[in-house]
Amino acid sequence: MTVQKGIVFFLWVLVLVRTAVIQDECQIIKLISRKLASENRITYMHDYFPIDYQLPVKYEEILQCQNVTSLISEGIEVDELRFLWKIISENVLMSILNVLPQKHPSRSYISDLKDIFNALHISAQPELSDFIKDLLRQLWTPGDKVKGVAPKDLLDNCLRALDILYQEECGLCLPRSAPEDVLCPIGTIAVQRRTC
Repeated sequence: MTVQKGIVFFLWVLVLVRTAVIQDECQIIKLISRKLASENRITYMHDYFPIDYQLPVKYEEILQCQNVTSLISEGIEVDELRFLWKIISENVLMSILNVLPQKHPSRSYISDLKDIFNALHISAQPELSDFIKDLLRQLWTPGDKVKGVAPKDLLDNCLRALDILYQEECGLCLPRSAPEDVLCPIGTIAVQRRTC
């Protein structure tokens, strides 16, 4: 009987620890979501850049919501996709940071976002499928094909993927004053953020 009580206690502790980790991660995710608010993306990634400015990024750094939803439908685990999203987002932030002069008005915004993303690495790396490992290998291999993408579009993709991967678990929502929009286009998955 005491062995059973010990097992029940151990499982209870595991549930509490998992809940605490999720809550901590959700606080960070909500902070990222607020930092990626529409007005910030427009100001720092559109208004402060030259018209039609495009950043050369690898195809693997363009994580659109269609990619996320198709990978989910192909059976890739959400934990793996969250890990992939974190890595790709950090790469995108570094790519943007590398082109910004020291006194550029967007530099502190991107640096702050990068610091917040660093806090997400507290959680353990999930077991990665061969498909995700291959994507990461391509991401880190120099010399692959690049595509020009507007900095705002890269952060739009970051927010859309965040919504798909964390909306349910972290209860993401738009402030009542913000316009309600469908962030992931219809045809893939209609992700509509609730207002709070």
